[in-house]
Amino acid sequence: MTPYDPVTVRESLRFVLVAVILAVAAGGAMVIFLAVQSVGTTLVWQDQPPLPFFTLIVATAGGLAVGLCLHLFGDHVGLLQETIAEFRKSGRFEPAHLPVALLAVYLSLIAGASLGPEVAAIDLGGGMGTAAGERMRGMATRVRDLSTAGILGSLVGFGVYVILTGPAGALYPVPPYAFALLDLVAAAALGIVGGAAGVAFIAAYHVFHRLFSPLAGRHLLRGVIGGVGLGILGTITPVVLFSGQTEFREVLASGAALGGLMLLALVGVKILASTWCMATVFKGGPVFPLFFAGGTLGMAVNLLVPAVPLAITVPAAMAGMTVAVLKAPWVVVLLVVMVIMQWTVVPAVAVATIAGYLTTRWAVLCSGEGE
Repeated sequence: MTPYDPVTVRESLRFVLVAVILAVAAGGAMVIFLAVQSVGTTLVWQDQPPLPFFTLIVATAGGLAVGLCLHLFGDHVGLLQETIAEFRKSGRFEPAHLPVALLAVYLSLIAGASLGPEVAAIDLGGGMGTAAGERMRGMATRVRDLSTAGILGSLVGFGVYVILTGPAGALYPVPPYAFALLDLVAAAALGIVGGAAGVAFIAAYHVFHRLFSPLAGRHLLRGVIGGVGLGILGTITPVVLFSGQTEFREVLASGAALGGLMLLALVGVKILASTWCMATVFKGGPVFPLFFAGGTLGMAVNLLVPAVPLAITVPAAMAGMTVAVLKAPWVVVLLVVMVIMQWTVVPAVAVATIAGYLTTRWAVLCSGEGE
């Protein structure tokens, strides 16, 4: 029997207390970041002046602003998968880079970049956790644990913000669904279809990344080019701007009138917009754009094959497409179920996620370089 060691118990309790306080602080910081981002987005976009090509002007100015930020302070925001992989390897973030990283993400999001804020949540919580671990007495060996606690806290803060400010009900609402065993076959097929769309997302990113490789380090030029490209896509199809959770409700409302083929085209444009942003200078995560594209793909499938319920096609295609990019099956299952908020779809989401993962394990989203 292990003897009672009051010093060990005291240190363990101290660590738990620090981790809880850190998680709460990171969650609060994430809520503040999202609130400030929402205010900035509203100021820029809500009351649009009667200017021709307003979207093109704002997106180009935003790309230039992000490019200037990276030019002056350096590029310290990697792809979401690379950030997580680096943390797994090193067990820490670089707190000194956090302010610049948050500024780059903030400028990208208010400029209408087709990206999500999840990178900000990871960097914010991880950076706060690393700073706490390295600066507090006796916590140097717990940096990885505190960074993890900070990330979890910031993600919870993101969820709290969405609940407090978003519409009532599910973030991605679909009709009520009663479980049917045969639907699992459709879910597996949809997981593979969604996985194929995820591979297209990865391929598009690699094409754009190779295209801009000769301009590595020329942030201002890449910012202007990135902004012009985003502005053109956003002018033609405004719904592809921003992260996509609000815009997906527009698709649900008007998708039937557009038809299945037009929705498939919209999926393609969203993929182009998001990967273009990621390959130029805009900073943010792929999760919410993937949810939008996957959900839109699912709605298109429902219109083309009405026998499969919308409540299956949307989350199944969403799960297959997202797992193809993230390569984290059970994380994807949890995220999709959380945004759909129907427990009856859990088996279908799990089947679709596994099918999408197994058929796309070979395709990896990675920049292959550090700038």
